[in-house]
Amino acid sequence: MNIVKTSLATLLLCLLLVPAVSAQSSTPAEQQCFALEGTSDYYFGEIDPTATVEHTFVFKNNCNETVEIAQARASCGCTAAVLSEKSIPPGGEAKIQVKFTPPRGSRGKVSKTVSLYLKDEDKPHTIIRFSAKIKTDFEVHPAYIQLLGYRVGDNASGKVEIKNVSEDVLDVSSISLNMTTYADTAGNGRTIAMPLRGAKVTPTSMKLKPGESREVVVSLIPEFKGQVNGAVRMKTNKNEGVIQVFGVIRERENATLRQSDAQGRVLNPGK
Repeated sequence: MNIVKTSLATLLLCLLLVPAVSAQSSTPAEQQCFALEGTSDYYFGEIDPTATVEHTFVFKNNCNETVEIAQARASCGCTAAVLSEKSIPPGGEAKIQVKFTPPRGSRGKVSKTVSLYLKDEDKPHTIIRFSAKIKTDFEVHPAYIQLLGYRVGDNASGKVEIKNVSEDVLDVSSISLNMTTYADTAGNGRTIAMPLRGAKVTPTSMKLKPGESREVVVSLIPEFKGQVNGAVRMKTNKNEGVIQVFGVIRERENATLRQSDAQGRVLNPGK
């Protein structure tokens, strides 16, 4: 009987201790005392493609000890993050001035980050996110050109539609193409990067009335199997744009053994 009473007393004591343990695990001491004031996701709104915009983020030290900052690291070279202080005493504050200049060819919404690292910490203490909508005078549909389903020797082509979304006549003064092939010139599975000869883009310039659209076509006759990558670059009177081009070229069925000269040109393409 004494054993039973002892077991019941022990069980009752354990049940009484559970709420106390749970309350202790969620104390305010677990919360961060060095924190950003305001939002960590800032929107600059609509900006010009050549504009530089800036915003200052403020961190407050509500801790009982000095906070040491190691660095403020931007996600790309288009963003500068200037830190006012690295050693912040209790009650003090640190400011990060973020300056953003859109990369060339940017259009539409872009998002970037700045990561704040404290001393002796591998992971970021806070990640600041900001975004902007880059003004553009033209839209591209679809956003890129794919060259898929083609074989060596085919007339490969892909296109996009350019639309003038401004209120003025759009003068596209220059449309150029730069392409690279990662070619299997020897047919042994090993590829080399080389300029893709014969690739062209049409038209090379154009004018569009407000709301008017026109196609831009990339065409080529691939000599080798492998990947092809490149970009169409467009310059207007107010903006620049880049349209990515990519694809995979396969070998022709029942292709004969190919031979290449010293420059890597196919002597027997196996058509």
